[in-house]
Amino acid sequence: MSSLRPFHELRDEARAFASRNDLPRARAALAQALQHAIAREEDYVAVTSEIREILARMGDFRAALTVDWYAGSERTQRPLIDHVPPIDRARTLLAWADRSNDPARAKATYARAADEYEAAGLVAQAAIARERGGDFGRARALWSRLAQLLTTSSKTSADRGDADASLLGADFYAAGLARFNLARTSQRTGDAAAARQAVVEAVHMLEQAADRYETIGQRERAFDCFQVLIAIGKESGEFEHVLEGYVNVIRILREDHLRYCALQSYEEVVAAAEKRGEAAAAATLAREMGAYARKEGLPSVANFATLTQARLWQDVAGAAQSRKSPAEIAENALLAAVIAYGEAGQYSRVGSIYKSLSELPLAAARCAHYAKAGKRYVGAQDLAIDAGPLPAHLRQEVGFPEVWHVDLVEWEQRGSVSQACGDVVLDPTQWSDVTRRRAMLARLTALGIEAEEGSPSPPRGEALSERYAALCDQLSLVDLYVILSPLEHLFRRPEEVVRQAVVRALAKFSYKRTFITLREALSDADPAVVNQASRSLEELRFPHAFDPLSRIYREASSKEVRQSAIRALAKIDTFEAAEMLLSILQHDGPSERDAAVGALKGGRGMKFVDLARSSFRSLPAPAQTAVRQILQGRGVSI
Repeated sequence: MSSLRPFHELRDEARAFASRNDLPRARAALAQALQHAIAREEDYVAVTSEIREILARMGDFRAALTVDWYAGSERTQRPLIDHVPPIDRARTLLAWADRSNDPARAKATYARAADEYEAAGLVAQAAIARERGGDFGRARALWSRLAQLLTTSSKTSADRGDADASLLGADFYAAGLARFNLARTSQRTGDAAAARQAVVEAVHMLEQAADRYETIGQRERAFDCFQVLIAIGKESGEFEHVLEGYVNVIRILREDHLRYCALQSYEEVVAAAEKRGEAAAAATLAREMGAYARKEGLPSVANFATLTQARLWQDVAGAAQSRKSPAEIAENALLAAVIAYGEAGQYSRVGSIYKSLSELPLAAARCAHYAKAGKRYVGAQDLAIDAGPLPAHLRQEVGFPEVWHVDLVEWEQRGSVSQACGDVVLDPTQWSDVTRRRAMLARLTALGIEAEEGSPSPPRGEALSERYAALCDQLSLVDLYVILSPLEHLFRRPEEVVRQAVVRALAKFSYKRTFITLREALSDADPAVVNQASRSLEELRFPHAFDPLSRIYREASSKEVRQSAIRALAKIDTFEAAEMLLSILQHDGPSERDAAVGALKGGRGMKFVDLARSSFRSLPAPAQTAVRQILQGRGVSI
């Protein structure tokens, strides 16, 4: 940013050029001013207004509309939309409808946006616009069309066996989402039978997608499949889908060491099961939740789960008695409650449950046994314990996004930089001003490349590669999840310099999905791409990066790649990472051991230190030597 000329100097220069009708140089000066992405808002908005006028006078209406999306209005955009392609017109109309305070006008504008999306061949986005406008009948027709297309495509690919597991997973996932949207809109139009059929097909597709994603280690994509299963279950009222979704979501969250999210999901599924009258399932899940919370060092949450479990087992017993089920069912449930209350030190409650057991219509000897046991607790007191749900400050209050819309839009955009960045620019409620400015700049670059490639004499060779590499650098500054798809698409380009720029940009994206492209880059035919991927790997050190990093370490044949994975793992302060690093010191080769020692010496986390000190005496001599070097380098005694 320091290399940029002063903001106001560039504006003054642009005005001077514009007064002489030198529009290209005026545009160039204002384009430089836009690079000041952290300028004051009022100054930046003024520049977008000035460059919009210049661009419109030059006939570059797509770029003019793009800069006006940042802070413009319907009044300033209306003269431009007739001169842009249907996709830009549709996106603009959708933004107008979202901002409108007049329901009737908004509905009509949503319909216009849907028409434009259809004209652009974007069926999913047209259907979403119809839904937003409340036109569920036409939305249903569009979802039906898309679902049929995707289902046929995914089955054909699977039958031919001509796609890898990742691509097949994406096909089945998109088909499942389309079927779910068909189910939702069928339900809203009163066709319950069609909705049920679509639900069955959606669940089948999503289960296949999740299986394929997990097979290739893309658990984050499988996670999305299971989240949609939860939504399907809630929408259709079929609790088995809710349960299947939550059980797998919790499993993945636990494997990724996201304990607070896992515990929150436990609470949600327990509440959902209880609400549906599935007390036995709720109690079983509460027992799992308590054991997990205790393992993770959260005694208050563990106690809360244990008390919840005991209460639910009592509900199971009560329901069994009301249904006049065999007395043994109520007996087993009450005994489970005894165990739970006993674990929590609630001895008075244990005594009262034994009394209830003695009153069941069971064999006389068993009733006598329970009565005798209850007498042992006469006068017993409940221990005072700290019990409460997961604290509010540890909860993730941002709801799960509507991936049945969001991910279909991503699929339909097919990695388009201009479309993905346009969505960011048009969403001031979700993204910061600086992020939207950077997305706008990247979109302007992408539009320029698209225009040049469509010209009679498109750029080729090094000139084109440099343009794409510069675009990757701009995308790295946006660093949002929605930008991963464009980067993945750019990585498919043949130019080594572009792939290298993509991999360099990925170092800024702390998402598990980032590793999908990085793993490809680590086996690239070009050594420069592999080297850059190794460097980017070392920058991705968030807690749930452990699983993909450990997978890369196990699969890599390159010594340098394995060392980079070790250096990244050394920055993750989790017990699992510490265990793996200690195992490397014990069992792996000298180069890997040296990399681990060097990385751990400069580390700050304490999980490895605690594990190494507690395991020191059982380690072989070479590993003991390595641990001594690490702890001495950290200034810690053994």
